[in-house]
Amino acid sequence: MSMPFAWIRAACVITAAMALTSLLSAAASAQTFFYNEVTKDGRIYVFAVAARYEEFMKSGTHTGPVIERQGYGPGGETVVFDSQSAINLYNFKHGLPGENFPTTRENADSEYPSHKFSGLMFGDYYWYSQWHQDQISDTNPTSVEDQNGFWFRRLYFTYDYNYSEKFTTRFRLEANSNGKFAGGDLVPYVKDAYLKWTYTGKQQVTLGIQPSLTFDWFDVFWGLRHVEKTPADLYRIDSSRDFGVTINGPSPVKGLVYAAQFGDESGSGSEIDQGKIVRAETRFEPDPRIVLEGFYSFASRGPDEDRHTAQGIAGFRNNVGRVGGQYLWQRRRSGPSDAPNQTIAIWSGFAVWDVRPKKAGLFIRADNVKGHLGDVETGLPGADGIDYWLLSPAAPFTTWIVGGEWYIHPSIRLSPNLETARYTHDPDPVNFPGRRQDSILRLTFFWTF
Repeated sequence: MSMPFAWIRAACVITAAMALTSLLSAAASAQTFFYNEVTKDGRIYVFAVAARYEEFMKSGTHTGPVIERQGYGPGGETVVFDSQSAINLYNFKHGLPGENFPTTRENADSEYPSHKFSGLMFGDYYWYSQWHQDQISDTNPTSVEDQNGFWFRRLYFTYDYNYSEKFTTRFRLEANSNGKFAGGDLVPYVKDAYLKWTYTGKQQVTLGIQPSLTFDWFDVFWGLRHVEKTPADLYRIDSSRDFGVTINGPSPVKGLVYAAQFGDESGSGSEIDQGKIVRAETRFEPDPRIVLEGFYSFASRGPDEDRHTAQGIAGFRNNVGRVGGQYLWQRRRSGPSDAPNQTIAIWSGFAVWDVRPKKAGLFIRADNVKGHLGDVETGLPGADGIDYWLLSPAAPFTTWIVGGEWYIHPSIRLSPNLETARYTHDPDPVNFPGRRQDSILRLTFFWTF
């Protein structure tokens, strides 16, 4: 199916997750070094190579060899270094003795090829305390209210292989519990399968099943995917994965990066030639604490069924927490008939406070979700298909997420939290008057390896 590329513009604004540079003084002479630390999934990642840091902030993973030291962090965390230089810079910052490393060509050559296995698991003990109706549907008498029990919402098993500095590949399997409250086995499927090429000027091309640009970066900034998805993912504005090709890299403007993606809009499945999508993103980081992002996509799904999606994100972070705000908009054309078009608008904001970094934290988030079918106000189309939630599509709503985190170990967390969706009016006032709220209490568990 063809797509009018000449009319597609990536009318995006802003931002980039780029490198923070530090000036460190030496006694004999003054030199400029790159250095940064990133805490993610209970590990501390230390960078002395700016390009490796930039790639990590964009993709969430290393694309080259690393040096891991378990229990090396101040709280017993595993510390992952991008190089031997990073070890000595880290030691200097934390008052540890310097180390001597041989720097022969043979050692440099032996870094490739390299590979790594990793994974994560998270789920909940949940209690669905309030629900807007008695059963899932006329044909499914399952009652969701008062259900409680254990489930896994995500299991990852990942293999990364680095051919060289230029070529890397990833293969990832995913499995999870049935999110429709129907039970059943946890069946694995392919989540990621891609090849990445880094070429001139740190530009990159990625081919295969890979994260979509819509919210991949924002997932990392939000940092609490195990508690809840980001809005574009949670409310099914776009899929988290797509089969396609992505071009991304730094721009001539300092602090500004770009990304463009062409895909099947098939999620993690195979091509069926029912449509194509182009996504474009820019991110800008004028200051290490401030990040801005703009995004636009155009999806061709059939005659007069195109979808346009746009979003803007602003965030602030420092050593005690982070805050972020997002506006997300999508227009869905209704086909060749005279039916009005559907639009969806979502406002979202969050705050995360690291009460004791890597020990305990608190978080709060609010999402306001509203649709319009022509001039008529609606709820979110397909809200009753959201896994682990099953909301009503009949009314607009505001979702509140509040909770905290406790680190049992740098790689193991417990997160008690409450998620509530409050509708603007009763979704079904005739059959279930007064039921305007869905609430689920969870004790979320999360660990990585």
